Amino acid sequence: MVYLVHPLQITSVASLDYREAIRAAFIGGIGESTGDLDHDLLSIVLQLQVKSGEAVNFHIPPYVEAWKGGQNTELVADDEEEKNLDQTTTAQNREHNQGATRSFPPATQALAKSVFMDSTWLQKQLNLIERRRQIILFGPPGTGKTYLALKLAAHIAGNDSYTEIVQFHPSYSYEDFFQGYRPVTTSLGNLTYELKDGPLRRIVDQAIKNPEYNYVLVIDEINRGNLAKIFGELYFLLEYRDQPIKLQYSKDDEDTFVMPENLFLIGTMNTSDRSIALLDAAMRRRFSFVELHPEKQPVKSVLPQWLEHHQLDPEPAALLAEVNARINNPDFQLGPSYLMPKSGTFLAGQMQEIWEYDVLPLLSEHHFGEEVDIEEKYGLASLRAHLKKEAAVRIENSNAADG
Repeated sequence: MVYLVHPLQITSVASLDYREAIRAAFIGGIGESTGDLDHDLLSIVLQLQVKSGEAVNFHIPPYVEAWKGGQNTELVADDEEEKNLDQTTTAQNREHNQGATRSFPPATQALAKSVFMDSTWLQKQLNLIERRRQIILFGPPGTGKTYLALKLAAHIAGNDSYTEIVQFHPSYSYEDFFQGYRPVTTSLGNLTYELKDGPLRRIVDQAIKNPEYNYVLVIDEINRGNLAKIFGELYFLLEYRDQPIKLQYSKDDEDTFVMPENLFLIGTMNTSDRSIALLDAAMRRRFSFVELHPEKQPVKSVLPQWLEHHQLDPEPAALLAEVNARINNPDFQLGPSYLMPKSGTFLAGQMQEIWEYDVLPLLSEHHFGEEVDIEEKYGLASLRAHLKKEAAVRIENSNAADG
C-alpha cells in the first residue's frame, strides 16, 4: 500500500519476509520501530534519501548487502547505484556485480511461523543450501518434507515463477527430466520426433538468462527414481558447476552445457521407502542430507505449536507421541502432518476417520506378514485408554506428593 502511495520513496519489495529484513537492517537510522511496518519503511527510505541525495533501491548495492546479510546497520549511500532496475522484481537475491557474493534473504519470523519451526534452525538450512547448492530433506512420512522444501524454495527465490517442482517415480528418465526426443504430430498429420526440454533444462535456461535471480528446483520423492539413469552426465555438473560438458543430445562439439551457480536443488526422500545407505554413493556425495524426524527438533514441536496456534486441544500431540513410541522402527514413525487438517480444526469424527483411513493402513503395510494386531497395538481406542491411565497415575502421584 505504501508503495502505491509513495512510488518514488518505497521500493517494490512486496514480500513480507524481505520487508521485515529491510526494516531490521536499517532501523538504527530512525531510532525505534513504531510497530507499523509500512510506516517504518517509509521513514527509513526518506532518511536514506536525505543522506544520499538519490532514490533508494534496496535491490542493488550499497543497500542490498545490509539487509540480505541480516546486519543491523545505518547505511549512507555514497556509491554509484545501478540505474533503471526493474522495480517490480520482488525476489532479486542476486547482485548485478559479476563475481559478487550472492546471499539469501535471512530466515524471518514470518517464515518460521509459516512452517512452525525455529528460525535459527531454518537459517542453518538456508546457509547449507547456499553453500552446497543441493540438499535432500529426508525422514518418515508426514514430516512435512515437501511442504518445507516448497517454503524454502519460495523464500530463496522470492517468486513462484523462479521455482519448479517435479516428482520422481520408477519410470522417470533422463528424457523426462532434462531433454529428449518426443513424438509429435505435424500439421499434415504425420508422426515425427522433436527434441523437447524437460523441467531441469527449462529452469537452467532461465537461470542462465537471469543470473541476478535465484532459481530453485524441488525434486519430490527423489529416491523413487533410478538416479543414475535420470541424471546421466549431469552427475558431474552437480559437483563441478563451472565445468562445461557435452550433453547426450549435443548437436556438435561446441554445444556444451554448464550448471549455473544461481540454481539450487532441494530433494525430498521418504525413509519408509528407502534408506539413505541404499542411495547411489555419487548422489550421497553431491547432496547434503537434512533429517526431519518426528522425535527430533524441529519436527517434534511442529504439532504442539500448530495446535496452540489454532487454539485446539493438545490431545493429537499426545496421540502422535504414543503411537510413535509403539512403532519399533524409527523410519516408519509418523510425522505431524497427518494430524494437521488444512481447515485448521478437527470436525466431528475426523480424528477417527484419519486414524482409520490414513494411520492404520500405513502401519498395516509396515507389519505386512507379521502377526500383529494392528487395532490393539495402534488403534485410537487403545491409545486413548493408555493416555487416560497415564493421566490418572500422574494425578494420583501428585496427590500423594501433596499429602
